[in-house]
Amino acid sequence: MRVLGIELRRTSALVVGLITVVVMLGMLSWGPATKNSTAWTLQWSSMAEWTRFTLLFAWAPVVGAGALLGLRDRRSGVDELFDSTPRPRVQRVLRTLAAWGLALGAAYAVVLVVGAVLVRSDHFHWGWLPVALVGVLALVAAAWLGMGLGRLVPSPLTPPVVAVAAFALVALSLRPEGEGIRWTLLAPAVPSPRSVYAHVAGAVSLGQAVWFTGLALTGFLLVALRRRWPAVLPALVAGAVAVPLLPATPAGALSPDPVAAELVCADGLCLTRAHEGERAALAGPAREALRALAKLPSPPVEVREAAAAVRVEARGPDPTDAVWVHLDELVYFRSSGAVAPEDLTDWLIAGAGTRTCYGEYVPEEVAREVAFRSVAAAWLTGELKPLPVYRVWVGEEADALSTAAWETLRALPEAERAARVQEAREVQAACSGDALSVLTGTPR
Repeated sequence: MRVLGIELRRTSALVVGLITVVVMLGMLSWGPATKNSTAWTLQWSSMAEWTRFTLLFAWAPVVGAGALLGLRDRRSGVDELFDSTPRPRVQRVLRTLAAWGLALGAAYAVVLVVGAVLVRSDHFHWGWLPVALVGVLALVAAAWLGMGLGRLVPSPLTPPVVAVAAFALVALSLRPEGEGIRWTLLAPAVPSPRSVYAHVAGAVSLGQAVWFTGLALTGFLLVALRRRWPAVLPALVAGAVAVPLLPATPAGALSPDPVAAELVCADGLCLTRAHEGERAALAGPAREALRALAKLPSPPVEVREAAAAVRVEARGPDPTDAVWVHLDELVYFRSSGAVAPEDLTDWLIAGAGTRTCYGEYVPEEVAREVAFRSVAAAWLTGELKPLPVYRVWVGEEADALSTAAWETLRALPEAERAARVQEAREVQAACSGDALSVLTGTPR
């Protein structure tokens, strides 16, 4: 242990470990990892997967730092002297490798502990642990492989070259398409999570564990052996074993979490187990929304959360017996601090309790949908006002359409108004036409 402590102090292992912690926590505290329901502090799976995602930026520098350490004997002029001694080289380098493995493993563990403290989900499971453990293995493999490459090619250019090459290879993993996903899953970073209702499949973690174990052994043997050609065998064998284990399609890389998607209903509000912790904030607005929607001829009877990933494409039809809500579509998790209950109510009654139809692609005619949602909410509350989500998006066009439609609707008898809103609500729920035209009774 004393020699191990000396190696920790005399090498840059602690410094590299500290820099790794700063880089990973910095990336986790800024940007996409803080947004939507998949934010790294909201769910255990998201925490582990976003932590792995930061290896996109941390893995390559660790490879470069390891390569720099691999030049130590050559730069000190003792390489030939040590090679001529009868003492096995592995005994001398083992403590150095262990020091780096300990420092980087501890660095990754620190990030995980910070995440574990910050996570505020009631849905705990152990599915996140394999993803996290593979991340530790990948980081240790980066250091050992870098050391081996530095010893294999003892040139001052080796550290920057291998760091840039490692970063380029990892960057290629950001676009897993078709059959090529098996090769991209050999990267240390996993794709950023898009849903709290699925996590990285066990086959992915198993294949990656085999692969990074092979890389770590290759790095170890490059450092420890005088004859270096056998060192490539672990990487070759690991690749041959890991690739068939990895899924062949993007869908196969994810494993559904039915427990997280299970709905728990109470007092007219059904939330998934993943978001059960939001019930206290949503219960009041849900009651107010159902009370307002009771004016409809066929009112919804409860508010239900849609257990689905963030939509990329347009959605399919929703049943009309409930107010379906996707918390990411409400920008609920993007808000800083608590969302005002009146804003939540406004979002729930927009479109007479219906969701938007489009996905990430916003169509040019979005102003008509926004106008319908605003006017339907105005009929329920008696006041026409811009919806909080869309005010910045659509501007004057939606305001003009909303004003004209509101005047048209107010000129009708009350019974016909209710019938028009009900019919338009059904069109919007099914995403089968132009709800604004149905509401005003005029063709588009």
